[in-house]
Amino acid sequence: MKRFSLLYIGLVSCLMATTSCSDYLDINQNPEYPTEASSSTLLPSGIAGVASIVGGTYELYGSMWSQQCTQGHTSNQYNTLVNYTITNASDSRLWSIPYSIALPDLDLVIKGSAASEEWNYWVMGQTMTAFMYHVLVDSYGSIPFTEAIAGNDNTTPKYDDSKTVVYPGLLAMLDEVIAKKAEATAGGLPTVSKEDLVFAGNVDKWIQFAKSLKLKLMMRDFDTNKAAIKALLDEGDLLKVDAKMDCFQDLENKSNPLYENDRRKLNSAVNIRACATVCDYLKKYNDPRLNDFYVPNTDGSGETTALKYGDRPNSVEVTTRMISVAKLSPTDPVYFMSAAEVAFLQAEAYARLNDAAKAKDAYDQGVSLAFERWGYSAADFVADGAPYAFNSTDLNSMLTSILTQKWIASTRCQAWDAWFDINRTGIPALGTKHVDEEGYVWGELTPCIGSALAPGEYPRRLLYPKSSSDYNPNTPSVVPLSEKQWWHK
Repeated sequence: MKRFSLLYIGLVSCLMATTSCSDYLDINQNPEYPTEASSSTLLPSGIAGVASIVGGTYELYGSMWSQQCTQGHTSNQYNTLVNYTITNASDSRLWSIPYSIALPDLDLVIKGSAASEEWNYWVMGQTMTAFMYHVLVDSYGSIPFTEAIAGNDNTTPKYDDSKTVVYPGLLAMLDEVIAKKAEATAGGLPTVSKEDLVFAGNVDKWIQFAKSLKLKLMMRDFDTNKAAIKALLDEGDLLKVDAKMDCFQDLENKSNPLYENDRRKLNSAVNIRACATVCDYLKKYNDPRLNDFYVPNTDGSGETTALKYGDRPNSVEVTTRMISVAKLSPTDPVYFMSAAEVAFLQAEAYARLNDAAKAKDAYDQGVSLAFERWGYSAADFVADGAPYAFNSTDLNSMLTSILTQKWIASTRCQAWDAWFDINRTGIPALGTKHVDEEGYVWGELTPCIGSALAPGEYPRRLLYPKSSSDYNPNTPSVVPLSEKQWWHK
């Protein structure tokens, strides 16, 4: 696939290690793809390219489709996203930035560092590549993989089957990373520090990231991977810190990508509003994270008030000052995997292995880490009889506890991953009631008001972009937005 020049990777912004950020944002640079840049230059560019799209547009989609947020009722910026009327021309960046920016840069890191035997750089480039492909395959299904980065003139790569080619291929990539630990931590390798925008050169943490990502991918087919999952859990060498890019600034083109795109570039800073599904859940249980996720109303009431998902009440009766805005900061990190996510993954795996005691320990740790991210203790929430106490009655009860809290924890963090989990596990379930209706089950998704999908249907995938179908005859036929992928509940 050809690389093309993008005017905004805003986030490729972050004080790149050996080169100033302005060099990465220079729109007058030669658009031809580089062939001799060093790993120390390409690694931060590749990582930032991943962060730019995962922390921007994917995070926006996830926050809406997991009902953490919704479109403001007096504006129209995200109507097609909220009511599921997106088309194959809605947002090509979800596809183009990974394939034209991030993956080619990371591919050069992998090839160049392998040739020079700089295995620390190789581990970083390979792991981040696997992560980016994971987001793509989970979003689209079959994708260009084996031929995706086969050269600048490869404009018609084949689409590989997700189940038989892409997922096994990603697990093989991660196994290669794990096997390289000794060589990647040996003496004599180049020092990596600021060039690594995730772990500042700590290869041990990259190996743990690879193992944690491997666990995540194997959970898509738990029964097949049951023995390997148990072995990985028994080994215990998984992430205990966040894998994140955390160097954004409150400056134009240098801030968190979702903040940059929504708050700084649009003509309104109040498009993304609190959704009642998550907001009212937090209010019901007096969860202190409420005001970390949503800005209290500006009508003088001091309340935090949300819209039902997709609702557009009369703007005379319900003014903009009466509805809370989703809170974003220009310096918010972009999370690739969080320590809380890894703990919840372990909890789910132990629950499926019928080890309730270990599931509870990992669950409590996940909730605690999710609270600690915002400066709180979860002790009073996970204690026996408390609102978030682990329910070990049966497998479904355990999974509901785990996946519900993982969903809440992903707010303003990894909303895109919550969307994957909803599709994978059916938790939170898509209910038939709204939060203010009798019979509503707290922690369930609500019907979308104005949905273009049939009742009970939900977005299961992204649509292959027109930019691919117009020029690549290998692009699969149009797949409906609501059609499940093989690993979906």
